[in-house]
Amino acid sequence: MTDTPARTYAERLGDSTPQSAAALAFGNLVADVDSRQAAIQVRTFDNTEAVRQAIDHDELTDGSVFVVVAEKVVGFVVVAFGAVLTEERGPFLHLTKPGREYADGEYVDSVVVAEGEARDRGFLLRDEDAQDRIRSMRQLANISAERVRTDPNADDPEWQMALHRLTVALSYLTAHDPMTAEAVDADARRIAEDLKRIDEEYGVTRA
Repeated sequence: MTDTPARTYAERLGDSTPQSAAALAFGNLVADVDSRQAAIQVRTFDNTEAVRQAIDHDELTDGSVFVVVAEKVVGFVVVAFGAVLTEERGPFLHLTKPGREYADGEYVDSVVVAEGEARDRGFLLRDEDAQDRIRSMRQLANISAERVRTDPNADDPEWQMALHRLTVALSYLTAHDPMTAEAVDADARRIAEDLKRIDEEYGVTRA
C-alpha cells in the first residue's frame, strides 16, 4: 500500500469550500495591498511651491503623496500635476470626483495613503463625509467585482487590477462599514466551521 503524501493546511483549507478558498486568497491579497501602499512615496514639504517644483523636476512621480504641514495640504501626483484631497489646496486643484473613483480607481492606493496622512495631522478632507466615502467604496467594490467575475484570467493585467481594487475596497469597508464587517464576520464563522470539519476529517488537533 502506498502512503498518501500529507496535505498541507492551506491545501485542505483551499479544497474545503469556495468560501474557504476565497478567504485564503483574500488574506494574501490584503497583504499585497498593504505592500503596495507601503511602497508609495510620501514626502513632506515646507510649502506648496516646493511641491510644484518637485513635480516639475520629476522628483515626485505619478501616484506619489505630498504633505505640506504649514498649509494643511495633502494630495498626490496625477501624471504631472498635483491633486489635493484636503479642504486647503494652495495653488493645486481639487479632483472633479471622489479620489477613489478618479481614473476608474487607478489611484485608490494613493488616495488611501494620502487620506491617512491628512487624518494623522487632523487636516480636514474635502471628501470627509464618512457615508459618502463608504458609498464610494461600495461602488468601487461592485464595479471591480463585476469585472473579476467576467472572464477571469489571472494573466490579464486588467483583471489583476480589478481584483486589486476589489481588495482595497473590501479592506476599507471591512474596517469602516458595519454592514460589510457583519458579512465578513459571518463568512469567518462559516470558514471556522469548515476548518473544524476538515480537522475532524483528517484527525488534526489544534493547540
